[in-house]
Amino acid sequence: MLPEALSSIAAEAGVAVVETAGTDHWTLFGEQVACWLARGGQAERADLACLAETEAALCSAVDSSSRAVAARHAMVWQGRFTTVLEQLSADERHPAAAHLQRLVRDHSIGAAPAASAPGVIAGENVRFQADRGSLVVGVANGDVHFTSPFRPGPAQG
Repeated sequence: MLPEALSSIAAEAGVAVVETAGTDHWTLFGEQVACWLARGGQAERADLACLAETEAALCSAVDSSSRAVAARHAMVWQGRFTTVLEQLSADERHPAAAHLQRLVRDHSIGAAPAASAPGVIAGENVRFQADRGSLVVGVANGDVHFTSPFRPGPAQG
């Protein structure tokens, strides 16, 4: 059984397959997922075929059944990712999970956000600093850490 963090990565990857199917990101994402699943083996073609079946099922689902189809396929892919992670040795498991997490982050639907002008989009750490009574405002989609605010010296009031 996988630790909760790795199970969560497998679940996110399953959802990413469903959310990315049929988008502009699908071809590259599907190829990279199949490569990740095959782990250098011959199963890559079979995984590509399964991914294509998922895309076809999701694209042909009608409104009333689309949620059920999407949920079923997300669970199937979560199970596939979980199985691969479980088959790896302890030394291989965490790097493989980190790689899968990067694939999901880099190629899921939300991977290429657009900032309204003026704006900043960053995939790494960003530091905003206000001084001399100014204010910095932003939207953060991730962890936020605050440091103590500036305290004026005696000469500054």
